[in-house]
Amino acid sequence: MIDQKSKIRSQRITLLAMCLLVLFWMLDAAVDAHLFGEETYIQQRELAIRIIFALLFIAFIFYIRRVMLQRDALEAALQSALDDAEAEKERTTAIVSAMGDGISIQDTDLKVLYQNDAHKALVGDHVGEYCYSAYQMNDKACDFCDLVKSFRDGNVYRRESSPARSEGKIHVEIISSSLRDKNGKVVAGIEMVRDITKRKQTEAELERQANLLQRLIDTIPSPIFYKDRNGVFLGCNEAFTHCSGIAKSGVIGKTASQFLPPHLAAAQENMDRKLFAEPGVQVFETTIPCADSGQRQVILNSATFTDARGGVAGLVGIVIDITELKKSEKQIKKLNEDLFAHAAELAAANKELEAFSYSVSHDLRTPLTRIFSAGQALQEDYAPLLDENGKFFVHTITDACEQMEELIEALLALSQVTKAEIRREEVDLSRLALDITTELQLTAPGRQVVFNIAADVTACCDPELAHVVLENLLGNAWKYTGKRPDARIDFGAREDEGKKVYFIRDNGAGFDMKKAGNLFKPFQRLHSSSDFSGTGIGLATVERIIKHHGGRVWGEGEPEKGATFYFTFN
Repeated sequence: MIDQKSKIRSQRITLLAMCLLVLFWMLDAAVDAHLFGEETYIQQRELAIRIIFALLFIAFIFYIRRVMLQRDALEAALQSALDDAEAEKERTTAIVSAMGDGISIQDTDLKVLYQNDAHKALVGDHVGEYCYSAYQMNDKACDFCDLVKSFRDGNVYRRESSPARSEGKIHVEIISSSLRDKNGKVVAGIEMVRDITKRKQTEAELERQANLLQRLIDTIPSPIFYKDRNGVFLGCNEAFTHCSGIAKSGVIGKTASQFLPPHLAAAQENMDRKLFAEPGVQVFETTIPCADSGQRQVILNSATFTDARGGVAGLVGIVIDITELKKSEKQIKKLNEDLFAHAAELAAANKELEAFSYSVSHDLRTPLTRIFSAGQALQEDYAPLLDENGKFFVHTITDACEQMEELIEALLALSQVTKAEIRREEVDLSRLALDITTELQLTAPGRQVVFNIAADVTACCDPELAHVVLENLLGNAWKYTGKRPDARIDFGAREDEGKKVYFIRDNGAGFDMKKAGNLFKPFQRLHSSSDFSGTGIGLATVERIIKHHGGRVWGEGEPEKGATFYFTFN
């Protein structure tokens, strides 16, 4: 700005000086004419010439001034253009320098003219060097040089490279293109180097995950497939290829109509259309031919999956082979039918057995009563006529009748014990046990037995059936401690694996655990009837009641050291 003002001031001074020179020249001519007297013709002509010359000179001065002004304007415009170009260059350089990708410019001889900071960070500063010498340590251009190719055909070339650096191996993408002037002449080349290490690592990780996923689905024995919205298969597992008999290369990238029988392909495409119309899960049963196992009944379970925007991108399906299941269902159905038939037969047989048992018991009672009555009559009315042997035989007859009556009553109780419906309620077993032991003591007031009945022992069960259980078990303990002067009978409960287990323990005759399998069988006695009376029905009755409740009963014992019977209610 200061130089421009100086130029204008200098022009003005020069113009003023020239004007003053012309005026001085004209004034000199006028003074000469006045001092030397009357003007002559020559003097007049000289004055006229001087005036004309002065006017031409002034005109020339104005022309020179105009030329100088135009020159100054052109210089100013040129300077402004240079300033704009410099500013544009600085902006472009700043932009290129700030770019994350490395950029280098090379002349047609492949000499490096420019590198931005990112390029220098990747490969080092090599401005002024030949690229093949700086990067490849060669003395001439490389045969595979993409920049040379771009110089020839003007195309843009891309390639990937993995140069080694002190920090480790990196992956870069190199984009090469030529720069041409307005006439199309190649003036330079530009290469952009982009660090794609993270992208490559991500791709490698995605590939690893995809391979892992593929290996996982390949281990699944059921055929699995997935395809896009157009029905093109994107992948499948090994089970699918075994079933279809087609390698993955013959499946992936194809539609169902390209490798499945027409009727199967049409059915599948129809189901796919329905699923895409109403995205979600689709299940249907069908029959398909499998290359490795023939016709198979299967359940085809398909579900849609979405893309990143939430739109339906395709579907995944799994083929579940239910052929063996169907066969098993038929077998189970037949077994159930047979079981129902056997159950009906068994129910009928039980009814017949119950009727027979009741009939036999009722019919036995009449002759048994007559025999017992005759024996009593002999014993009471004809005792004087009988000798000792006769009295023994009569006594044997009456005892046998009494035992037979007890056996009939036990059989009737055993047949009726599981017929009644269970009426569950909270039962005070301790109170029942006390009542039963009191009744037992009344039958033999002279016996000394210590009863240890735990307090507040309860169970959710049928009160009448629970009374039968305790009556039989406590009655057994009372009977088998009959020969011990220090008899002791305990009743209580304990926790075993979260369940309440009830027990009755005595210190009586006990039993051999080798014979424990016969404890709950009807008429199976572990002791002689001459030592301990009984029918052999009591424990069988207990077992039926406990099982009727969904529980379990078992016994533990040792000869002459007592026995313990445990039971549970479910």
